[in-house]
Amino acid sequence: MNRHFKISFITIILLFILYSLFFLPSPKPKSTTPPILPPATITPMSVLPLTLAATHPSTPSKPLTNTPEPITPQVPSVPQFYTVQTGQTLGLIAAMFGLNVEDLALANHITDINLIYTGQQLYIGSVFIIVPEPSISYGKQIIVVLSTQRVYAFEDGVLAHTEFVVATGKASTPTVTGNYEIYIKLESTRMTGPGYDISNVPWTMYFHQGYGFHGAPWNNNLGHPASHGCVNMSVEDAKWLFDWAEVGTPVLILP
Repeated sequence: MNRHFKISFITIILLFILYSLFFLPSPKPKSTTPPILPPATITPMSVLPLTLAATHPSTPSKPLTNTPEPITPQVPSVPQFYTVQTGQTLGLIAAMFGLNVEDLALANHITDINLIYTGQQLYIGSVFIIVPEPSISYGKQIIVVLSTQRVYAFEDGVLAHTEFVVATGKASTPTVTGNYEIYIKLESTRMTGPGYDISNVPWTMYFHQGYGFHGAPWNNNLGHPASHGCVNMSVEDAKWLFDWAEVGTPVLILP
C-alpha cells in the first residue's frame, strides 16, 4: 500500500505542474518604464527689486574747478624809488626793503635820519621785488603793495598771474590801506573830482568808497605814485583783473 501511495502522490504533483504550465495565466512582467506624472502647475511669482547696500559710505566729491597752477614769482632787479608815506620813518622804510638805514641815508644825501617828510622821494637802488604772502589760503585775493607799486592776484594761496605794475595815490591823495573787498564792477564809467573829469574809464572795480582799480591809458608812468587814490593799471592788466575777480573778492592794501 505504501508503494501505491507514493505513486499516487507523485502523480498528483506532476498533474499540478502540468496544470500550472498550461492552464494558469502567466504573471505579467513588471514595467521598467517610469510612471507618467501629471504636469506640474507653475505658480507665477512677483519679482521684487533688489537693492544693494554700498559696502562703504559714499563721500561727496568736490566740484571741479580751474585751479591755477603755481607761478614762480617774478623778482626783477629794477631801479626803485619810494615815496615817503605819512608816519613813516627812514628806519621803517629801510626795513621794508631789507636795507641798512645808514646806507639808505647815504644814497639819498640825508644827514639826519629823523628829518624826512611825507611825499619825499627816496632812491632805494636796484632791489628785488619781494612777493607778499596771501593772508587767506582759500579763494581769491588781491594784494596791493604801495611801497613797490605792485598788485598781485592770488587764488587758493598761489599766484594766478604774474605781478602787475601800477600807480597808486600820490602823497597829497594817498591810497587807503587795510582790508576791503570789491563791491561793484563797471566796464566803463565816468570819474570826476577836484581838477579832473574823465569819461569812459575802463574796467573799474571799486573796493572802498571812491577808491578802485581801473585802466588808465593816460598814465605813462606806472610804477610810481601818481593817482588821486585809485590803483591805476594798464588797460590790458585792468581787463584781466576785471574778468578774473568777482564782487566780494577780498582786497588787502599794504603800505
